[in-house]
Amino acid sequence: MRTRMNQRPSQTNGELNAGLGEVHRFGSASESLFRRLYRGLNRRGQLEEELRRQRILAGQQAAQNESLQRRYQQLQSDHSRRASEMERLQAVLGSLDEGIITQDPNGKVTMMNQAAEAMLGGKKAFWDSALGTLFERYRDVVETRAELTPLGESDEIPLNNRIVQAQLIAVGDENRQRIGTVIILRDVTYDALAERLKDGFVRHIAEEMDKPVNVIKLAAELLSGQPEDSAVNQRLLEKLLNNVDILDQLALELRDIGRMNAGAFEVKREPLSAEGVVWSVVNGMGADIRRRGIDLLVMTRDFAGVKLRGDDTRLQWALGHLVRNGADYNQEGGYVALAARSETRNGAPFAFISVSDNGSGISPANLPHIFERFYRGAAPDASQSRLGQGLYVAKAICEAHGGFLQAESREGVGSIFTMGVPIFPADASA
Repeated sequence: MRTRMNQRPSQTNGELNAGLGEVHRFGSASESLFRRLYRGLNRRGQLEEELRRQRILAGQQAAQNESLQRRYQQLQSDHSRRASEMERLQAVLGSLDEGIITQDPNGKVTMMNQAAEAMLGGKKAFWDSALGTLFERYRDVVETRAELTPLGESDEIPLNNRIVQAQLIAVGDENRQRIGTVIILRDVTYDALAERLKDGFVRHIAEEMDKPVNVIKLAAELLSGQPEDSAVNQRLLEKLLNNVDILDQLALELRDIGRMNAGAFEVKREPLSAEGVVWSVVNGMGADIRRRGIDLLVMTRDFAGVKLRGDDTRLQWALGHLVRNGADYNQEGGYVALAARSETRNGAPFAFISVSDNGSGISPANLPHIFERFYRGAAPDASQSRLGQGLYVAKAICEAHGGFLQAESREGVGSIFTMGVPIFPADASA
């Protein structure tokens, strides 16, 4: 009895200890479990926070990308608009009669319109021309007074057988620092020549009229000093009539120039003999030319019976001017030759009359301009200087008849002028 009572508490304690051990083990396991669970929950919270932050950053990046995309599209639109504006600007500049050249700060040509290329002969010719010298004169200018600042006064410079007025303009930025150069060119060849001739035009007319007037006055005085019953002095009469013809031709030239300037120039349309025009000029001028020691030769081929429809007086004047030029720009021992023939040009019959000489010829610089109004090349001496309108009028007369006037020349060798006039069919003369 006593023994059983003593054994029960010990057994109870053992069970209690065992239970406490189980509880301890459970607590330890629970602690590890909850620790791992807490760390997992904490890590999950961090991940969710990081994910939320990344989502915010992604949203911001997307918004930034969208802004960059809009900016890129805007830049593309601006570039397209500016390219279109540049194309329109280049088209406008290309259509201008004035030459436009743009350069960077170092002088490199960045743009040259068609008019400038025609005046200069191409971009490569820039630095070899007077424009290169003009740019170098102002190369060291780095500050500008405004966005566009003229550099000096406009200069007249020779350029590719032309007279060109050039104006340099410095282009400045908002800080008034030079960022480039614009050169504006204007072809003033005709204006310059006209200006040079304007002051001397009356003097040239006076010189043209002075010689025949003096001869007429002298002949008239000699004739008036002769007795009334004396025989007529034929030589004085011939001189008198020849110089009256010279004055009449000069007056005709001046009248025709006035009509051309007024746009009212017309020619008669009357049937006439082409051969008659040639021989009228030869017979009228031959004696004077031969007295100067110059041969006057005439050659015709298939020319007999050729009929023209036009103005006899003006055709004789045009051909006579070519013959007179051939003699004036020649010397003793030389020749002036007329070659007349009929040929077909573009399917139409034409009377061709060529006037050639072995005189001084025309320089390459003068040849392109000889048919221009007011243009006068240098004559061998002052006595042969004329108004500078003769070839201009002669060409206008040929063209008014539906024809043409052309020139070929080599300096020091001679010249050939060829005038062509349409042939008037003989069966249509009625």
